[in-house]
Amino acid sequence: MKRAFLILLALPCLAVLGLLANWQLHTPSHDRVWRADFSRLPEVTEQGDRYAIANVRNWDYARDGSVNAEEWITAEIDPSKLVQAWFMVEPFDVNPAIAHTMMAFTFEDGGGYVASVEARREEGEVYDAPKAAILPVFEYMVVWATERDMYFNSAFWAGDQLYRYPLTIPLDQQKAVLRGIIAKTAEVQAEPQWYNTLFANCTNVLARVVNDLRPGSVPVDKAWVLTGYSDDFLYDEKMIPTNASFAEVEKRAHVTPDIVALGDVQGALAFSRALKARLAAE
Repeated sequence: MKRAFLILLALPCLAVLGLLANWQLHTPSHDRVWRADFSRLPEVTEQGDRYAIANVRNWDYARDGSVNAEEWITAEIDPSKLVQAWFMVEPFDVNPAIAHTMMAFTFEDGGGYVASVEARREEGEVYDAPKAAILPVFEYMVVWATERDMYFNSAFWAGDQLYRYPLTIPLDQQKAVLRGIIAKTAEVQAEPQWYNTLFANCTNVLARVVNDLRPGSVPVDKAWVLTGYSDDFLYDEKMIPTNASFAEVEKRAHVTPDIVALGDVQGALAFSRALKARLAAE
């Protein structure tokens, strides 16, 4: 009886060890047959205090979600020209606790770019969150895109709602976050990384970037895994506006109707400027 009990006790430990060994035995790679929108890895080049990021996605989406054109550009980013960093939440209908999160950055010229930590999928591969929590099935990449690309991708291609919250931390800290995410992009460029739903997802990778800059700035919270609660969490931490109830702040952050209204604006810079003007007028 005692032996049987010990065997039963050992089985979960063996299972955990087996899973850990599986992660160690498999090596992440940049060399796979990637889906078109994940096919190009952003490449960072430092230019003094500025950065050039190659392979920034600037696709054109029709209102029916189809792709009109697949364009990749090189973005010249000067953190000293940053005027606002934004935290974005894209909830999934299946469960309000689950969402995709991203960071957006707008600059003095009115232009903007989005950085998004995503499970990099191969051709024909479907995202599977439970599987990715226990098995090394996806690498992750930091997708960089123009605002027009990412917002149209959300509104027209995915058919999701998008909430965009301005960070209220000091501007010098926002600039440091931008530099930190660029550094993370370069790190992934140099060395492939495994995606993990629990430990390396769209939210907690960004949280660790911030904590690497200022330890303890983003306390560990359920929102690190239940990413749909990340905006509530930032509200409680006073990192997004708190001059109204969370429900009101969330309502103001809902930008999908504005994106849809600007769906015919051509050009990445023109779209970012038009969105800024529209939101300022509301």
